[in-house]
Amino acid sequence: MRSLLLASAALAAVAATPALAAADGPYIGIEGGVSFPQSTDYDLRLRNGTTAVDYDDAYRVRNKTGYDVDIIGGFKTGMFRIEGEAAYKRSSLKSLNVSGPLLDDVGDIVGGPVTDDDFAVDGKVSVASAMINGLLDFGGPELGAYIGGGAGRARVSYDGDKDSAWAYQGIAGVRTAVSPNVDVGLKYRYFRTGRLSFQDDFTIDGEAFETEARGRYASHSLLASLVYNFNSSAPVVVPAMSPAPPPAPVAAPATQTCPDGSVILASDMCAAPPPPPPAPPPPLSSGERGK
Repeated sequence: MRSLLLASAALAAVAATPALAAADGPYIGIEGGVSFPQSTDYDLRLRNGTTAVDYDDAYRVRNKTGYDVDIIGGFKTGMFRIEGEAAYKRSSLKSLNVSGPLLDDVGDIVGGPVTDDDFAVDGKVSVASAMINGLLDFGGPELGAYIGGGAGRARVSYDGDKDSAWAYQGIAGVRTAVSPNVDVGLKYRYFRTGRLSFQDDFTIDGEAFETEARGRYASHSLLASLVYNFNSSAPVVVPAMSPAPPPAPVAAPATQTCPDGSVILASDMCAAPPPPPPAPPPPLSSGERGK
């Protein structure tokens, strides 16, 4: 019972704590979720001996749903946020379709039918990127949304080869505060690279081929985010000052009434009564008047 009461008190304290994250200032975060790579069409240059032939849309690559993780760090001021992002995406190959003209030409060279399976690929595609994002943040400290974009560099590994290119992305998301310093949220990201080039060598029925595939990588991602805001804190609650109690009534001092009718403090002395008037002179006798 004691443990239950303590747990209830702790939950009540958490519920009473104001959730006021997303204040102005620096922040860091981690994000992770699923990545949905788009199908990619690659132009191809095929070499066999001294002969080189170019093919448009020679490969169509489809990848399975993969994962996408990143680390972010930035600074928020008012509605605007600027942040740096380091991300990594990875997915597996779902299918590789080779164009008919390419299959026919390779078949003619090797002297027999050729299928998509004869074009062996690594089966994995991974993308490491470093981006700078600019975002507009809407809403209050407890609940909000944001939208923006970013640009940077990406290094893509495909079919055993790697290449780097400039990249850009569009971002939108929602967030909510779970404590004075911590936000959780949901984020959407569209990511796309510039033109990439991948080299590959393979052999079919003893014939050696060299290829250079050129195309772009693009994906959609849905991520959960956890962000720590350094400058956020719960507001300091100043208790309301109760009014001062009224002064206690002062008791009236004790008084006395003097014989002359005046009222004075009981601790004072009444004035001395005035002296009596002098006695009138005695009357004169008649004999004395005749002298």
